[in-house]
Amino acid sequence: MKIKKILWATDGSSEADDALSNAKYMAELTGAEIIGAHVIPLPTVLLFESLSDDVEFKDWIIKVEDEFTKKFAKIQKQLSKSDIKFEGVLLKGKPSEKLREFARKRNADLIVMGKHGHGLIGSLLLGSETTKVVKASDKPVLITKAKKGRKKLSYKNILVPFDLAHKCHTALHTAMDIASASSGQITVIYALRLDMYAQDVPAGALNIVIKQSVSDLAKEVDRMVKEYKGPKDIKIKTEVVHGLSVASTISTYAEEKGTDIIVIHTHGRTGIKRVILGSVTDKVVNNATCTVLALNP
Repeated sequence: MKIKKILWATDGSSEADDALSNAKYMAELTGAEIIGAHVIPLPTVLLFESLSDDVEFKDWIIKVEDEFTKKFAKIQKQLSKSDIKFEGVLLKGKPSEKLREFARKRNADLIVMGKHGHGLIGSLLLGSETTKVVKASDKPVLITKAKKGRKKLSYKNILVPFDLAHKCHTALHTAMDIASASSGQITVIYALRLDMYAQDVPAGALNIVIKQSVSDLAKEVDRMVKEYKGPKDIKIKTEVVHGLSVASTISTYAEEKGTDIIVIHTHGRTGIKRVILGSVTDKVVNNATCTVLALNP
């Protein structure tokens, strides 16, 4: 994944500031520039028309614009010390739509945003709006979560959930790009779902399914590594895990193993796989305690 432009979405919250740290880290790894964007959420058209002449509303807009203009100038000065090019932009409208539209217009290669914001603006820009951006964007979206007690940001421990029925190389190849730049290592897992009725299935049968899955996963990963165009001297291990929920199994595994970043597809390419995998990704984004990079396959 070649990254030249990173779009960082901010509402001024601490979550957004942590997202900037991740954007900076990615810029350091790739040499990319960062474009900071704050979306001023406007009311519906009819309400906006009724407020268009309201002095308090206009003063609020001016105050927000002034606040973020100063904030962006400060960030630009700080990032210039690390030789990272930065530009701050103010947008107006529906956050998720404006961010996707702006990302396409400026040809951003990656969108970086926090999972949660604060206050009214935060609830509009981040959280539910983050989910909308992830689902609809054709750009990779990096969803960050601030970690208490974290001394240094790094993507050393990378997790790639894999769907044996999907067999798309995008997530693994992107993870290999990141691992190559960060000197990281990758774990590819296949989360095998054991439904409630699994308790009635003989243990021997389950062991056969797990053993076959282990073999299939190793073969697929080996095939995808051979297709990778970059350096192949990256440590990659595979593991089959199981539980009653694919998403919770992935999230729990990531937390237990101290994962720094999960690289996952946003959905399947066609039909029912779009629905099933999309639902899994939504839950992983919501439940994971680490950063998640969601990719359109």
